[in-house]
Amino acid sequence: MAGSSEALTPEEVFDHDPVALAIHDEIRRTLLRLDGVRVRVTRSQVGFRRDRAFAMLWRPGRYVASDVPVVLSVALPRALQSARLKQVVKPSAGTWMHHLELRDVTDIDDEVRGWLVEAWAAATGAGQPRVERPASRRATGTRNGEHET
Repeated sequence: MAGSSEALTPEEVFDHDPVALAIHDEIRRTLLRLDGVRVRVTRSQVGFRRDRAFAMLWRPGRYVASDVPVVLSVALPRALQSARLKQVVKPSAGTWMHHLELRDVTDIDDEVRGWLVEAWAAATGAGQPRVERPASRRATGTRNGEHET
């Protein structure tokens, strides 16, 4: 697909794995109920953003030996304390990235949905310096593979 302008699909990202796609579909349904969520599919992940990215789904088997179908990465302004989390890192000031291995759609429970809603709420420009987008991008609501839904 190098050099192609074709849009990638979640099926391609997750190698058509039915468990991974069911997990993706449940996360997507949860997030698209929230206002202003855009979805961006790249070769390596399906990302969800508001004013900035707040949740990403990716397949760890593309990078390391793993039988985990999907990892959910959630960006929050605080570190969560949970034994469910595989890893928590601080990539930048004010942002903690939380990595959760998802093996089945039933792993997406109220606790995980709560983290996603918190991440969505924190992904707004409120309280942050606002950079105005060029009119051409503002008018369409899309940018490089992002889709306003």
